[in-house]
Amino acid sequence: MQQLFNLFQSIVPLTRKEQNLLSDAFISRQISKKHDLLLPGKISREIYFIEKGCLQLYYDKNGEDATIFIAVENMFIGAFASFLSRRPSEQGLRALEDCELLVLTHTALEELYLTLPKMNIIVRKLLEQRFLHAQSLVSSFVLNNPEERYLQMLRRRPELLQRVPQHVLATFLGITPVSLSRIRKRLSE
Repeated sequence: MQQLFNLFQSIVPLTRKEQNLLSDAFISRQISKKHDLLLPGKISREIYFIEKGCLQLYYDKNGEDATIFIAVENMFIGAFASFLSRRPSEQGLRALEDCELLVLTHTALEELYLTLPKMNIIVRKLLEQRFLHAQSLVSSFVLNNPEERYLQMLRRRPELLQRVPQHVLATFLGITPVSLSRIRKRLSE
């Protein structure tokens, strides 16, 4: 829980009592690589804080995964539209590595909003960060070619090259694995 407390403390100070409320709300879970936390078409009832591991948020596009986000340690991830609306998700969520997660259910979050008013601030700040990240991704797809997107990923998240399979990285960049191989080969020359 310390990683989670550290993240929240960077947003707003928490008392010991508030930390205890958070400890009671989050459930620890370990999952193995390739485990599906959510399949498209199912309602998302949980969001996840990653203590250890890597998760892929994706769309199913004609039977193929189209990765839209890759989360690693100290990040939250979930199918937020489904989680908040209580409607079936268009997205799926899969473990790319063995993971240690802190799980927050929709019910527990609603209870935290009532018992821990600071949670409203924390969630707002986290969603603001996610919005800015999503805006950056959209801008990149509009303004940059695939090679520029790859170089941008190398600058911002170089650890992904060692942790994420090439075919997943390719869909995250909006290209085929063959195109990604060509870009990597061209840049290494």
